[in-house]
Amino acid sequence: MQHTQRANPRAPGSDTGTTAARARPFSNPLLPLAAAGSFAIGSLGLNWQQNQATLSLARILIRSQATVTALVAVEAEVLRGTLQASLLRQGRSSTASSLGFSTALTDRPLAELEQLSADNPTERIQVARLRSQLAAHRRSRTGFSDRPMQATLAPLLAQLRQMNGAERQQLAQRTVTLERLQRRLRLLEATSGLAILVLLGIAAWLLLREREVIAATQGALVLSEERFHYLFENTSVGIAITRLGPGGAGPALQVNGALADLLGTSRADLEEQGLPAFLQAEGPPAKGPQPEAEARTALLEGTLPALRQTRAYRQASGDTVWVDETSFVRTEASTQTKELFSLLVNITQLKSEEHSLLEKVAYTRSLIETSLDPMATISTQGKIEDVNEATVQATGLPRTLLVGRDFAEFFTEPERAKASYQKVFTEGVVRDYPLTLRHLSGTLMPVLYNASTYRDVRGQVIGVFAAARDVTQIRRMEEQLRSLNAGLEQKVQDRTTELSLANQELESFAYSISHDLRAPLRAIDGFSLKLVRGYGDQLDQEGRRLLQVVRDNALRMGQLIDDLLRFSRLGRRALECTPVEMEVLARGVAADLLDLEGDRRIDVSWGALPPAQGDPALLREVWLNLLANAIKFTRQRPVAHITVGGAVEGDEVRYWVQDDGAGFDMAYADKLFGVFQRLHRQDEFEGSGVGLALVQRILHRHGGHIEGEGHPDRGATFRFSLPLTVPPESAAPPP
Repeated sequence: MQHTQRANPRAPGSDTGTTAARARPFSNPLLPLAAAGSFAIGSLGLNWQQNQATLSLARILIRSQATVTALVAVEAEVLRGTLQASLLRQGRSSTASSLGFSTALTDRPLAELEQLSADNPTERIQVARLRSQLAAHRRSRTGFSDRPMQATLAPLLAQLRQMNGAERQQLAQRTVTLERLQRRLRLLEATSGLAILVLLGIAAWLLLREREVIAATQGALVLSEERFHYLFENTSVGIAITRLGPGGAGPALQVNGALADLLGTSRADLEEQGLPAFLQAEGPPAKGPQPEAEARTALLEGTLPALRQTRAYRQASGDTVWVDETSFVRTEASTQTKELFSLLVNITQLKSEEHSLLEKVAYTRSLIETSLDPMATISTQGKIEDVNEATVQATGLPRTLLVGRDFAEFFTEPERAKASYQKVFTEGVVRDYPLTLRHLSGTLMPVLYNASTYRDVRGQVIGVFAAARDVTQIRRMEEQLRSLNAGLEQKVQDRTTELSLANQELESFAYSISHDLRAPLRAIDGFSLKLVRGYGDQLDQEGRRLLQVVRDNALRMGQLIDDLLRFSRLGRRALECTPVEMEVLARGVAADLLDLEGDRRIDVSWGALPPAQGDPALLREVWLNLLANAIKFTRQRPVAHITVGGAVEGDEVRYWVQDDGAGFDMAYADKLFGVFQRLHRQDEFEGSGVGLALVQRILHRHGGHIEGEGHPDRGATFRFSLPLTVPPESAAPPP
């Protein structure tokens, strides 16, 4: 038996990578380092560019400053030369010589201007114009008047000042630009340094986190391995891990103790032989590919995630153990080596219980099928779910046509049949519900329908189990019985009439016996008495004794006749049931009897005597006979002990009379309550043997009973009981 399992089982330790990946906040801590390096390189490049621009601007500023200086120098030399020329014209040669004017002094700064403006066409034009104006001015100084010199000086100074102002303005703008570039450069350096520090800090934090993740991952791996080892060693499920080589399964790499215990061998032996060595062969191999082999191949090839099978293994002792085996394959990513994991659960007990259950099901089914009564199970919707062969025979329909149809449609009164199973669902059970079953041929079968609900494991009612008893023969017997009863009632009436006439004749006969027998007995007794009195002195002692024996027997015969008549009349009188105070009644009877005993020592112990229902006169006869017997049969005791008691037990009241007298042998206990039956000789204890029979008949009339227990020379105990309520039929006299 095999079951494929579509769930993809996870190999031990496969959650470790997931745990580590879940623990990492970033994918790679080297990225911030690379970003910091790239940012540093970019910052250095940008700084280099900014530095180059600053240097270029600084050179421009230096040139501008040099230009301004040269212009100032030219202007100063021009003014000095002009002043010297003017002084010379005025005859102040000494003063003019002190000014130190020289044309070379003017040409030198002018040459610097030409050099500084070499790369600027506009400035070159301005310097050329300036040189021409300067040349004109120099020529004007050679005349004898200052007027031409003044005329050339003004445009020259204006040109110098215009160039100086423009150059100073450019110098101011370039100074501002240079300061801005310097500030920008410092900000860039600070920002770059800060960014590099931040990125380095992030990289350091990520490296620290990476170390923590690695440590946590290693701890998780260790914990996972410890858990797997603990589970592997302590689980009750047998586990085998088999490495799969190129040719299929190899020897078991590892097994746990539970599997060794399951197979009744050692772990070393199991690992050496391999798990397949203990597999129980279930029979000769079938021809062609087997489903189990195909499923195992699919498992090894990876097309089947897991394989679940019920298999039989052979223990080392030779016993068979059934297991529920689940197998799945794990492939190592690095080496592509496959390992087969097998989990084995012992289900031998379940298998045994399953076998027992199947046997019980088969046994139950056989019982249902062997039943002669039609049986069926009915769903909560009134549909037939299952039937036995007797139902098939009773309806004439095969089982396939019966199952699924409405239960009520196979009866002559469908509504009554429907009401019957609805009543079962309401009350839980139906007994002897009369229905008539119709055969396919039209034949009718009277049945008594019995049914009860059945429940599932949760206690919920899921259907009705019904059985129909064929009462065709019973109906026939009932008809015959009714016919017989009709005739029997007539016979009873006839017999009752005959019995009434017989009772009347018996009463007349009893009266005749009483009258006709008493007269001869009185004559025998009277003439015997006259013979003793008239002729007693002529008789010897033996003759007088024989006459006395005749008289005693005549008296005993009279007593027997009286007791017999009293016994027969007792059965014909109706009971007069009233509440009776039994203690008052019994104590009164005992007092009368004890008065007749004279000086005899008789100790009577009285217990509680509960009241009863009955005929007081007849119950007095019961106490009279029982107490009289107790007094009579203790006559040989120096001190007689009699115990009287009673108690209510259930629905009846019990009384007892116990004595320590002569007792009797229990072997003759069946003769106690017979008419004229005696257990003692007449010369030992007088009596006719009617008393106990009379007591039993009185108690039976009241619905009670009596029993006696005794032992020779150890006394006797008589117990009698009366119902708390005398049945009405007991009170009526017999016919």
